[in-house]
Amino acid sequence: MRAPVIAVLLLASACGQPQDPTATASTGSVQTSASTPSAPRERQSQAPQPPAPGPLPARLDCLRESGGVLLIGHRGGPTRDFPENALETFDRTLKAGTRAAEIDIAQTRDGQLVLMHDDDLDRTTTGKGLVSDHAWDEIAKLKLKTYSKTTDFRVPTLDEALVWAVQNHATLELDKKKSASWDPIVDRVRAAKAENNVFLITYTDDQAVEAHQKAPDLMITATIDSTAQLDQLLARGVKADHLIAWTGTERPDPELWKALAARGIESAFGTLGPRSSSLDTRYWEDGNGDEYDDLVSGGLPVLVTSLTDKVSRQLSDSRRKASACGF
Repeated sequence: MRAPVIAVLLLASACGQPQDPTATASTGSVQTSASTPSAPRERQSQAPQPPAPGPLPARLDCLRESGGVLLIGHRGGPTRDFPENALETFDRTLKAGTRAAEIDIAQTRDGQLVLMHDDDLDRTTTGKGLVSDHAWDEIAKLKLKTYSKTTDFRVPTLDEALVWAVQNHATLELDKKKSASWDPIVDRVRAAKAENNVFLITYTDDQAVEAHQKAPDLMITATIDSTAQLDQLLARGVKADHLIAWTGTERPDPELWKALAARGIESAFGTLGPRSSSLDTRYWEDGNGDEYDDLVSGGLPVLVTSLTDKVSRQLSDSRRKASACGF
């Protein structure tokens, strides 16, 4: 998810990811044959699943009212052994207790939607050059890299990620990169019947209005720093019951979260960021994560983190409340 919802991170990336010392899993092997929108890889996680979810807006209301927290793994929750934006990483993160992932969507030269944060392939795959300069059959043969190793995992399509989310009653936060556009993304969400499993990330008021107009039934996240800005979005036609307020990554603002909650709006906040300065790093410097509990008790219902395993354990009670709401 993002670093200004959500955006949205490996150590070498601009956003940076703190190393999670609790991750000890090893890689496995996967097929590298090309996948098409009509035939995505099907994966069924062995993680415990909550009941089939009800309508997403109602579940978010339940989350806000119960004091639960929806924990979202930035770029799926990568580790030393599991790369960002990979189905295998989603499985690992889900089994460790985090039921939502922020993912990045780019578009290939021949129109396939794939999970890729960067404009180019260099940092996260064994390929080189711009994603938009390559056809899907070329990208499908590449292997994904973490910040420390090359894995046997491959680049997933958006279709595969959506199938995974529906099968596992999981939530995906979709961060559209500049090579992609909303129309095909929304089309793939509808084809997968994943309307109840996704948030659309936007960064500006204009983007929020555009995304909401294209898919008024889908949840969107929009950057909101005041109730006045909320009023401006509502005046432009964005529906409050389909809106999550992204409130940044730098300074928790419980007063804003409570003011938005009084208006029926859930707030999201990120502790992700560069390892040298992120709240994820700062919160664990003393060996405990009490600050995460403070965020939830301050009225935060949606939290994006780069350290999914540790934060999931820290917020186990709040996550149980979220599970009762269908998350």
